Formats: sequence, structure tokens, C-alpha cells
Amino acid sequence: MKRFVLLMLPLFVFALYAQEDETPKTFDEAQALIEKYTQEEATLKGEVDNLRSQAEALRSEVAELEKKIEELRAEIERLKQELEERSWYVVKPGDWLSKLAEYPEVYGHGNYRRWRDIYNANKHLIKDPNLIYPGWKLRIPRP
Repeated sequence: MKRFVLLMLPLFVFALYAQEDETPKTFDEAQALIEKYTQEEATLKGEVDNLRSQAEALRSEVAELEKKIEELRAEIERLKQELEERSWYVVKPGDWLSKLAEYPEVYGHGNYRRWRDIYNANKHLIKDPNLIYPGWKLRIPRP
């Protein structure tokens, strides 16, 4: 950005000089033109300084946003890990699929009908949905 501004400034000043089609005829006219171009240069330097300060503010904003993005990515990874941990359940004595579906750590109260989701996700292990054994690690599909 700095390079762009620094490259454009001389081109802009050169273009202003190129637009001047009359040459000064007297010393006073030359002094007036010098004064005019000096003022324009000061104005342009002010604009350049303003743009530099804006660019610096934007850089700091970008740095803050990148930091926030990294924090959010870390949070996403943590939540993915937590979801992965919650996606498994080890069968305890006395469990059956509909009871298991109502556990708060599985689907929660009133969701006994979701036993079929658990069964379908674990067909490789469960041959009979009425018979599950303690110690089995069952996958719990999440919506």
C-alpha cells in the first residue's frame, strides 16, 4: 500500500505539471506557480499521511480479526473433540436401547423412540435390538 501511494504521488504531481499549458512569463507568475504547486504538494502529503494512518488502523483491525479467527478455530476443534467424545456410549448392566436413548448424555428425556438410530448406527455389533451386552461401545449418531 505504501509503495503504491509513493509511486502514484510523483505520477499525480507529474500529471499536474503536464496539464499546465502556459509557461510563466514573469518572475511573479513563476513565484505564483511555485506557491500553488507547493500548496498542492502539502495537500497531497496530508492525504498520503491520512491514508497511511488509515492503512495502519486497518492492519491492526486485520490482526485483531485474524486473532479472533484463530480463537474460533480452536473453539471449533474443542467442540468437535467434545462431540466425538459424546458420540460414544459404553453399555452398562441393565441398559437397553430405548432406555439408553433417554439418558441425558445420549438424547435426553422423552427421546426413547430414537433407539432405532442407535441400532442402525451399530448394526455391525448388535444382531438383536433386544439384546445388548455391558461393555459394548456403541456409536451415538448426532443430529
